[in-house]
This record gives sequence, C-alpha cells and structure tokens, in this order.
Amino acid sequence: MNCLKNTNLLCFFGGLAAAMAGAKLVKSGAVRKAAVSGLARAMRLQKEAQEALANLREDACDLCCEAERKSKGKA
Repeated sequence: MNCLKNTNLLCFFGGLAAAMAGAKLVKSGAVRKAAVSGLARAMRLQKEAQEALANLREDACDLCCEAERKSKGKA
C-alpha cells in the first residue's frame, strides 16, 4: 500500500506502460499508413512552396530589371 503513495514509482510505471503502448502503436499498419500519407503531403506542400518562391523571385527580378530600364531611359 505504501508503494501506491510513491508518486515517483507511479510515474515510472506509467511512463513504462506508455512507452510499451506507444511502441505497439507505432508498429501498427494504420499508423504507418497515416505517417506515410502525412509525410507525402508535407513533401508535396514543400515542393509547391519552392515553386512559388522561384516564381516570386523571377517576378521580382523582372520588375527590378524593368524599373532599371525605365530609370535609365528617363535620365
């Protein structure tokens, strides 16, 4: 009974049980499928963001060059 009042011991066994349950959960097929799906979605979003950034850089460069040409024409 005295063991049940020891919070450190209860936390240890609770953590041990959570780790064992987590290990079983991670090895399950449904979790693996969800993780792969989430990772694929994240990779797709990263690729789209990189493409958008490249387009933005090209547009900014075009605007800069156009402004430079106009300023030389007026000077």
